Amino acid sequence: MNNQTFAEPSIALNPEIAQSVLNRFGIDPQIECNEEGLTLLYKAWCRNIPFDNFWKRLAISQSAFSDHDQMQADSFFKIWLEYGVGGTCWTTTNAMFQLLKYMGFDVYLVGGSMGDMGVVNHGSLIVSVDEGKEFVVDTSILNEKPIDISGAELEHPIHTIQLSEESDTVKVLFEHVSKKDFMPCAIMKNGIGHDQLKEHYDISIENSLFNDCVYIRKNDENGVSAIIGNTFFVKTATSIEKRELNETELSEVLINVMGFSKEIVSHITTTNLFHTPEECILLTLTK
Repeated sequence: MNNQTFAEPSIALNPEIAQSVLNRFGIDPQIECNEEGLTLLYKAWCRNIPFDNFWKRLAISQSAFSDHDQMQADSFFKIWLEYGVGGTCWTTTNAMFQLLKYMGFDVYLVGGSMGDMGVVNHGSLIVSVDEGKEFVVDTSILNEKPIDISGAELEHPIHTIQLSEESDTVKVLFEHVSKKDFMPCAIMKNGIGHDQLKEHYDISIENSLFNDCVYIRKNDENGVSAIIGNTFFVKTATSIEKRELNETELSEVLINVMGFSKEIVSHITTTNLFHTPEECILLTLTK
């Protein structure tokens, strides 16, 4: 490992909550902490917990659904278990970190630069298994298979990954959910502490691509579904379909495809969350 920081959250994941999450995932709590076990756990995460900005944007818009803090792993999982809501990179990375630690994996927090912009704007994880073999496990890219830092490309009809390793960085190219173009992400191999993770999360409240419009994606066995703004995308191995959703259709997709509870969807429909500003970098990037 590469100068990682071992400063960990002061509150470990509640065992009862961890067991509830694993039960929902269909994962045996006794899986081995090897490459196979890591792959099973990560795939289950990708197909169960969406990457979305709903909880965050509700708070930013002064329409908070509750005062639960997603940067606390217990609260993050309680929210997901009850309401089906996921989170953005900082909150999901923290929650996955705690779950991996609970399972006994050797994992540390790292920063990244989504868009390879040279600044830290992304959180991720590096996990070491099988006597030192290292993998990037990313709760935003959600490519279903841990990324081997050794540089082997991951061939997949939907979640193809191209990468290269430098002395202190893993450069990852992954496909957008809305098109076949690649997005670059630089993962820094030097570890960061939980305090730094929280600092970056706090910055993202004021400055983030995911603050302007609705974004949610969730994988299934056939591909990935996403809502960006008011547009619904379904990406499979053979096609990318998209269509604009009206208010009723938005609610139906959130409940029946993304797995949100009726309770929180009823709350969302009373807010202005689906209002999209005229200038929205996220929409421009994903068109």
